[in-house]
Amino acid sequence: MKIGLFDSGIGGISVLKKLTYLNGAHYIYIADTERAPYGIKTPETLESFVYQFIDFFERKNVDEVFAACNTTDSIIIEKELKFNIKYHSIVKAGVNASKSWKVGVIGTNVTIKNETYKKQLERLEKEVFQKSAQLFVSLVEEGIFYGRMVEAIANFYLNSFRKTGIEELILGCTHFPFLKGIISRVLPKVKIIDPAEELSKEISIDRSKKPFVEFYVTGDIKAFERKLKRINFRVPHVVHRLEIRKLKVIDSEKPNIINWDVRSG
Repeated sequence: MKIGLFDSGIGGISVLKKLTYLNGAHYIYIADTERAPYGIKTPETLESFVYQFIDFFERKNVDEVFAACNTTDSIIIEKELKFNIKYHSIVKAGVNASKSWKVGVIGTNVTIKNETYKKQLERLEKEVFQKSAQLFVSLVEEGIFYGRMVEAIANFYLNSFRKTGIEELILGCTHFPFLKGIISRVLPKVKIIDPAEELSKEISIDRSKKPFVEFYVTGDIKAFERKLKRINFRVPHVVHRLEIRKLKVIDSEKPNIINWDVRSG
């Protein structure tokens, strides 16, 4: 079984770790570090990225794709994009994990602007408070998980939630679970929801084989490998360079087509 995941960097590994614990599949993970961050991109640009990755997965004979990026998942949901490969939504998983009636959501600029979580939760008659926490992405990509600067930024983003009376906070970006400890300290009485935990329930449990991961990185391979060591990623893996050589626009209504040149790192 082949399972695909994609993200702008290492954030999606918070999803990957949970999946590899449950299923010894062959995982293909695209880390689009060259075009990161995604949270400040336009919806049209992100849509083109999504189709590029799905096309890549099809060429790799991937069986299922698990969302490892809330930002692109919000675009997929809002635009109702359809694929030939079975796709598992992390946003919908996060919504399903919520059990309280007062819920907070933090995410990237795009996820919050799209209000994807907010609209999905309000359909369940929940009261929703949301806020963009874009700098959290940069902290995680730099491997900065602790310290006074992180505490200051966390307080800046999260203090306003204290007045709302929320009982749960959904981490609407796969980078954010790496900061779960400090988020919990800022909001000690609030249940922190990592949607990846709910998403992992959608994978078939099969521990008969050991997992293996192929990483395809569009940016600096060495920098990505250093990040893997920093977060103590121990699943057997190999890292390839995924070079973006040329983009060709078909027309304004269809996604771009990309020619991929895969080189081992």
